Amino acid sequence: MDEERIIEQGQRLSEELANERQRARGDRWRCPLALRSRIVAYAGACSADGESHQRIADRIGVTQRTLSRWIRRAGQAGAGVRPVAIVPSTRGQATRPAARTPLRLLTPHGFAVEGLDPELLVSLLQVLG
Repeated sequence: MDEERIIEQGQRLSEELANERQRARGDRWRCPLALRSRIVAYAGACSADGESHQRIADRIGVTQRTLSRWIRRAGQAGAGVRPVAIVPSTRGQATRPAARTPLRLLTPHGFAVEGLDPELLVSLLQVLG
């Protein structure tokens, strides 16, 4: 996503949040689920570009803690156990032995662990899971 579009979308979401807060006028305000889902999707796109949750939260007008909680809950709502198979690549020559390419684990928060072999990756996922 280009910088101008990121800022524009962030401003729109910030304005919607402000309007919702004004409309609520209560001690305890809750962001509507539809707006929260759009914010989480926006944050996902920004995070994929390497932006921190703090910077995204500042742009839209929520705390970093709130944004991270919304992202975590959205991930849990769609979470589940999915089967995964690691298979050799069919690209290139079939007679050549497959070279072990280091794997990379990228978390939803943008942290990356690089240089993993398949066994270490499986072990790490078991610990994190």
